[in-house]
Amino acid sequence: MKDDVFIVGDEAITPLGLGSQLNFRHVVDGHTAVTEISDLQLADQPIYAARIDEAHWVGNIKDEHRYTRLEKLFILVLASLIAEYEIPLDERTLVVLATTKGNVSLLHNPLRTFAEERVHISTMTNEIQRYFGFKSQIIPLSNACISGSLAISVARRLLQYDTRYKRAIVIGGDELSKFIVSGFHAFQALADGHCRPFDRDRKGLNLGEAVAAVYLSKIPTNDAVWIAGVGSHNDANHISGPSRTGEGLYQSIQEAMQEAGEPALDFISAHGTATSYNDEMEAIALQRSGLSTTPLHSLKAYYGHTLGASGLLETILGIHSLKNNRLIPSRGFMHQGTSQRLNMITKSTQLPLNSFLKTASGFGGCNIATIFQKV
Repeated sequence: MKDDVFIVGDEAITPLGLGSQLNFRHVVDGHTAVTEISDLQLADQPIYAARIDEAHWVGNIKDEHRYTRLEKLFILVLASLIAEYEIPLDERTLVVLATTKGNVSLLHNPLRTFAEERVHISTMTNEIQRYFGFKSQIIPLSNACISGSLAISVARRLLQYDTRYKRAIVIGGDELSKFIVSGFHAFQALADGHCRPFDRDRKGLNLGEAVAAVYLSKIPTNDAVWIAGVGSHNDANHISGPSRTGEGLYQSIQEAMQEAGEPALDFISAHGTATSYNDEMEAIALQRSGLSTTPLHSLKAYYGHTLGASGLLETILGIHSLKNNRLIPSRGFMHQGTSQRLNMITKSTQLPLNSFLKTASGFGGCNIATIFQKV
């Protein structure tokens, strides 16, 4: 019989600050990290995005000159999580690292001081491995914008079926770069102001950066959250465009709900990029799943789209919603903007919460749905 797996700790570093609880307070209060940025290293024109202040890590990492900007962020969040929860770094601790692009910013930086192979995700994870001296090899995972959520699923599955592991650290992160900005600009997907997920007047997405981590265990603590069900399906619709019928996400939700025992969901943390195709696809998938009336939010207007970190960061904030019995509003939403009506959360509300659904979708037709419940 497979073991239950729980999230027993979490940590996050974002443009809104260091620490999960601080970030939760900021979003409940309606603060956003998205602002207008003028930086020729990112784009030839101003963009609306969210960027972490580099002062966060000055003096906090030994031999910091050895590490890239993104590696420093990974090291900071890992060090904080390990210290707070006294996580053993022995062979029984699995580490899964999720990222969409890793050190891709090195490709266009003429001033880089790192070897060319540092752009490879496996090389990046080896550097982080060396810093901490993990006894088990870090498993890198990159699957577009579901990477963070999928990493939780992979770690959960290994804890359930691989007897070598007793616990797991799952970490995800990405940073802003010219490569990423130019890619989304080529798709004409960037908004010229603050993004408005699922809203009638949305004009596209904002980009952002973050690193986030969760601590998984087969032994629950008093405030642990159970990973009750996971489903992941690829609809292979298009290299970048989501399915018009929401088939992949619909099947993912069905699988997660079945495994979790069809719980009554208190809210949904949607992917919600504020692009017309993604928002419409999610609305259709949720309608097909019978979840159109379930309260729903997107957190992209607070942080922008943080790519490989988004699934983890938004999961962490959903967990803190459960623990604090408080719904986070979907910032920027004013008018229904999808063909299928959704029950958008428009104000912070205190009420008993027990379970939520986290969805994520990405390029190439990948989709994932995860259900979390209080213990």
